[in-house]
Amino acid sequence: MIRPHGVAGRLLLALAAGASSAPASAAGYEVIRQEQTCPKDGEPRSLRQTVIILDEAIAAAQAEANQRWTRIVVEAAEAKETALGTLGTRERLSLFVARRDGSELVPLFFGCSPNLPAAETEKAKAGDSMVDRFLGNDSGARRKSAQDAFGGGIARALAQVQKRAADIAAQPAPAGSLLRALQNAGRLADPNLGLPRFILVSPFRVADKAGLPDVAAARERGFQLAEKSAIDFGRAEIYLAGASLGDTAALEFARAFFLGSKGVLAGIRSDGLPRLLPEPTTLRVHAGFIDYVGQRIPLQMRLAAAANGDLVNAWVETTVSRTTATPLSGKMLCRGETCEVHGDGRFAQVWFLDPQAEPKERGKLPFGGARNIELTLQGATASGRIFDPKVIFSGENGQRREDLRFDVQRVEGTPF
Repeated sequence: MIRPHGVAGRLLLALAAGASSAPASAAGYEVIRQEQTCPKDGEPRSLRQTVIILDEAIAAAQAEANQRWTRIVVEAAEAKETALGTLGTRERLSLFVARRDGSELVPLFFGCSPNLPAAETEKAKAGDSMVDRFLGNDSGARRKSAQDAFGGGIARALAQVQKRAADIAAQPAPAGSLLRALQNAGRLADPNLGLPRFILVSPFRVADKAGLPDVAAARERGFQLAEKSAIDFGRAEIYLAGASLGDTAALEFARAFFLGSKGVLAGIRSDGLPRLLPEPTTLRVHAGFIDYVGQRIPLQMRLAAAANGDLVNAWVETTVSRTTATPLSGKMLCRGETCEVHGDGRFAQVWFLDPQAEPKERGKLPFGGARNIELTLQGATASGRIFDPKVIFSGENGQRREDLRFDVQRVEGTPF
């Protein structure tokens, strides 16, 4: 027998105990709030927020099938293994339900992780008195109480869906219902609460696989759907859990759709929670202009990096005829006040219809599909260039350049 352990185990046990008594009317879900541990002014907090969207299309009549998506949500809300990319210090967590018919996105849970930084935990422990420990009111007891309250809130929220899962499953799930729910929701995450990370717990029945004959056609259709739907994930990392996309074409369709919707598909798994990227520990936002061969084009950059220097949920956004956001992967290495950023050699290649072939019309791609980006951060200024040995950038009056150069200034207090 596998015994549940940690916070995740407590959540599953609480869910099993509370499913039959969860307060939920036939008309809608009750919103559960556990915000006692949300950061107050001056308190350390994660730079990230996590938004879980539970698609009712994944609900089933069989209890065993429902336990799979329940465990996915429970693991995503785990408040212990922060180093594995779960919730960080006082990280904001929001849970929504996407209606099976696509009519709306319903809030189910709002709260903040009870995780605290090690230094704060040790300081609180040092301040415990013998009386506190005797009365069970020491810092360890308070921390466990906060964890139990947070886990219990998640359990009560999920129990509402579990209770009505059979009735939900009895209704048809139209193709594309998840996208309609996302469209109807408008803004999906408040940028003031942290850099957005979405976990979509969904079978992701968005496109007919028969209509995706090859990778290029699939990606083109994904970009077209993104433009048509006008969904905006706000420059987010996105994970698909519970989706069986199968072949390469279906996967590339999903990648293109999310990219066109200002998101980057960072992981996918059919039977559980995908491996998650570590949380960012540093964040810099820069804004200014890039010299686009004689044209000054607005440029914004979000440079977020994990403790090991890996860029995570970093983005470069420009506005030419329309605003386009391109994810930035690579390394940021700092020494003193100077940092150097080097992309992973696939920067604007993400916009290729066929990642394995040269594009027919580079002029229509952001940055001409250039693969390389490098920049140096010195004080408040970030200076760099975008380039590719295979690309010559052309402008008006016959101007030609081997790279696009930029100098952008750091912006404080503006979420991006």
